[in-house]
Amino acid sequence: MINRVFFSISLLFIFSFSQAQFDTSFIKRNIRHCADSLTHGFKTKDWDLFTRYSYPAMVGSLGGKKEFSTYISQMFSQVPDTAWKKYEPGKVLQVIKTGGDFQAIIELNTIIEWQGSRITTTSHLVAESWDGGMFWTFFDSQGDVNTAKLIKPDLHEQLIIPQREEKKERL
Repeated sequence: MINRVFFSISLLFIFSFSQAQFDTSFIKRNIRHCADSLTHGFKTKDWDLFTRYSYPAMVGSLGGKKEFSTYISQMFSQVPDTAWKKYEPGKVLQVIKTGGDFQAIIELNTIIEWQGSRITTTSHLVAESWDGGMFWTFFDSQGDVNTAKLIKPDLHEQLIIPQREEKKERL
């Protein structure tokens, strides 16, 4: 009888744990999928796509979708397409469920070769979902929690933003 009770409790624990793992992997997969769309928009200069996955408050602060797209386009117009050797999401480092949303940190890895230099960077995007983890928007934290809080004042206090890593070398 004791073995049967112990077995039942063990199964209950295992199923509860496996469901939590499933939810985390589901959310991380969606973060990754949306981050892939963001970076694809950047690499193909599809600024409408890039804007769709950019943090809405940041888009609004620049005047809306059209103005944000124009700003991003102008900001990167001086850098030739051939200079970008890598621009892709890395690991999802953290996911936090808050009262009304999910917040996360994901790496963004870039390599640019331009004007005789190679710059390799790992920066950290803050991600947010308001629909249970299905759709995510992003902004660059600049490796600084205070800068991130200027963009998102209700940034969860347990979210850890690593410092930006940058290595510059001559070609």
